[in-house]
Amino acid sequence: MKHAFIFGTTIFLSELNTLTLNDADYNTEFLRILSFNNQNENTPLSINATISTLDGSMVQITNNVIEGRADMRAQVTGNRVKIFQNGHEEPVLDVYQLDEHEFHGLSSHILNEIHAQHPDKVLTIKGNFKVGSTHFMIENEKMFVDNNGFANGVVNAHNGVILSAVDHDFL
Repeated sequence: MKHAFIFGTTIFLSELNTLTLNDADYNTEFLRILSFNNQNENTPLSINATISTLDGSMVQITNNVIEGRADMRAQVTGNRVKIFQNGHEEPVLDVYQLDEHEFHGLSSHILNEIHAQHPDKVLTIKGNFKVGSTHFMIENEKMFVDNNGFANGVVNAHNGVILSAVDHDFL
């Protein structure tokens, strides 16, 4: 099964269901898709994540449930998981599984890759969070990992989606 992960205008295609940060010394898995939304089987999108808010406070999400944080809330629908910090309108993390009828609104290079590679599931990842000391800011048009911006890329992530702020080479 191949998955497409879209960060801004960059698409990663991988058979693995995890997102990992490489900080030159260590690999840290920070997001795992436990189950994809499957309307035929009535299964929702479900994630595990270990991230931090911008102030460095740890946020542990297990099967869409935020552990031990009264100041955080999850908004979960069948195909979307949004994690909010109380008092903030924008989610800290937003994982959204697109339906095929939503593909037409994607950038042309992303749409071309979806048509060429036929991933089983397509997800967008957005948010403003940290993994360790690395800051991720992911919006509609760009992804920033610390101060490095990424846009309009296509990555066949044979070893899983491994993101890095160290340089522009994805592993």
